[in-house]
Amino acid sequence: MSLSAASAERLGAGWLEEAARAIAGRGEPCPLAARAADGDAIWWLQAETPGGQATVGAAAARFVAAAGAACMVWTWLAVSGEWRGYGYGGASVPLLERAAGRMGAESALAPLPPDNGIALYFWLRLGYVPDASLRPPPAARPAGVADGALWMRREIGSGR
Repeated sequence: MSLSAASAERLGAGWLEEAARAIAGRGEPCPLAARAADGDAIWWLQAETPGGQATVGAAAARFVAAAGAACMVWTWLAVSGEWRGYGYGGASVPLLERAAGRMGAESALAPLPPDNGIALYFWLRLGYVPDASLRPPPAARPAGVADGALWMRREIGSGR
């Protein structure tokens, strides 16, 4: 599993629209192109598949200060429908966490739509825990994150 910087011309890939709806639960979809326009860093998830190296998904994140610490905020993580269920999403998370930790992030945050139980289970399996104390003001929240989002946190810094 590896990550590669996303190129703008590929942000219109067909599977991304379905993925944006899946991430949002019953909320408004958040296209990956909107994450790029909002200033987030975007990566393609690359994996060795039976047919060779393939782009199996995409991720977006940004750095913010929250509760007095540097944090990485996941703003988008999805695997193409044809590659879901093979563990590619979960395998990509530690890659970005390690990179964020090397860049000084102490924790990683994942805002979830409150009605997306699949996302909740995914982040819980990866060691993230709900953090009810985390309520970033609207100006500090990534665009598209609802006021009632459930925020998940995992410590990723060297003190972990």
